Amino acid sequence: MNTTTSATSRNTTLSWALSLSNPVLVNLFYQIGYSVIFLLGFPGNTASFLTFSRVTLRKVSTGCLFVVLAVFDTLYLLMCIFDYLEFGFSVPFSNLVSYSEFCRFRYFVMSISQFASAWILVLVSVDRWVRTRFPFKSGTICTPRKALISVGILLIIDITLHAHLLTPWFGVFFPGLSIAACGPGSRSFTYITFYFFTWNIIQIFTTCIVPATIMSVIVVDISINIRFRKNAVAQRNQTLKLDKNARRKLLLQKQMFILMFGSVCIFLITTLPVGIYKIISPRDANLAKTYMSIITIWTGLGWFQSLLYGISFYVHCLSSNLFRKEFQLQVKHLMGGNPSRVHTIELTQRDRRTMTLHT
Repeated sequence: MNTTTSATSRNTTLSWALSLSNPVLVNLFYQIGYSVIFLLGFPGNTASFLTFSRVTLRKVSTGCLFVVLAVFDTLYLLMCIFDYLEFGFSVPFSNLVSYSEFCRFRYFVMSISQFASAWILVLVSVDRWVRTRFPFKSGTICTPRKALISVGILLIIDITLHAHLLTPWFGVFFPGLSIAACGPGSRSFTYITFYFFTWNIIQIFTTCIVPATIMSVIVVDISINIRFRKNAVAQRNQTLKLDKNARRKLLLQKQMFILMFGSVCIFLITTLPVGIYKIISPRDANLAKTYMSIITIWTGLGWFQSLLYGISFYVHCLSSNLFRKEFQLQVKHLMGGNPSRVHTIELTQRDRRTMTLHT
């Protein structure tokens, strides 16, 4: 009797869910909103990758991290193409491919890309913080090799954390429904409970709240430290004089800080709204009553968050003179112009001590 009642209840719930459809505004978000992101994002991320790959920037640990960031941003946008086609133009992927495997692949790549992008920005912030707080040790701590090792460790954690998305527990949920097309299968009630009541919270905190908090604290500390050192420079400005090599290095580090600050600001502005909404949005029996508003707001905020992965290049161009210059030189080089001369910058102990007072 209980089994029959449970089956009937489940069938009723399934029929209710399948009767739902995406609101028109959701379709427009995918058709128009994501078209804009793709038009900006793919060329922008390619340009960022090529620019940060230049010798001048990739010899700095921060530049190496930005190269990797451009790769993961591009991966995320590539996965968004499937949602764009399915929910914006009603392409029936559930009839064209094995949808469970399709969901696992799509959500796994999107999730690891989101996690990696967030924590690579944390690594960029830590890199800048170390250079500000420990300038005499930064030459040995903040190296491209150690930056890439950090990314490797991050990827191991990332893949381990999201490995459950590749198991049979995860797959098709309600095809065609933008916020629930993929999700936990019916094989394990324990996993269903974990996914909806635990995993969502874990994901929000690991890809949004915690990275945002760390980056905010670091940016505030760096700003305070820079302001303090500027006061010291004002007092010693008459006695200290940087040579040409040290001035070039100082400019490079300042521009890298500007790039980091711009990226952190984009992250905070685009990710915090959707993270907060996912925490406070209804998760009880009233869900059916607020379905239309939840799916529309969720989709809109998801689109807004996706801007993070598509506009970094343009923020870099607007905020950093160095980035604009390197981008222009890279364009000239790709168009057949003579490659620009790259200056190898070596710092003496005196240079580092002097730059400490200027940064």
